[in-house]
Amino acid sequence: MKIKSIVLSILFFLLSCSILSAQTKTPVSNDSIKFKFDQKFISVSPLISPRICFGLISTHKLNNQHFYEATVYIHACDDFSDYKVYGIAARRNQFFARNKKSGVFWSLNAGFDFVQMESLIFNPGGPNSDDDDIITNFGVPNFTIGLGYSFKLKNDSTIRLDWDIGFKWFLSNIYISYVW
Repeated sequence: MKIKSIVLSILFFLLSCSILSAQTKTPVSNDSIKFKFDQKFISVSPLISPRICFGLISTHKLNNQHFYEATVYIHACDDFSDYKVYGIAARRNQFFARNKKSGVFWSLNAGFDFVQMESLIFNPGGPNSDDDDIITNFGVPNFTIGLGYSFKLKNDSTIRLDWDIGFKWFLSNIYISYVW
């Protein structure tokens, strides 16, 4: 079981490095869409369900002068004993203010989480390290909506505080993010 955990951690690390090292400001286009990653972000959730997120952001301006961001990110929570959560998701942030990417925004999130945890079945003798069947693996869809506030810093970077709620591994979460 330990080998499975190490392999998952290595795969997650490699995926993180490949996403973060992707060239930004390079447009990818076909006949109907133009998409470019112009910012990166890192996010932590220290309170309800601890996790760390890494992602890439593509910013767009609508006809009504409001900005929205399309984000692709990976996230993980590994406490090295009881449970592990690894996932990938896409998110859309839409700002209420015109002509700026700061202030209040709402978000919509869709993704998938892989959860590995000790079985919820009562074990009166305690866990046995030789027993692989006490570990439960399952997948959980990740669909949430949320609200946040973006504090503008210099050079197009921001600090964000946001909260989401919905159908996912843990019902709700609070995030602190840095976007550059």
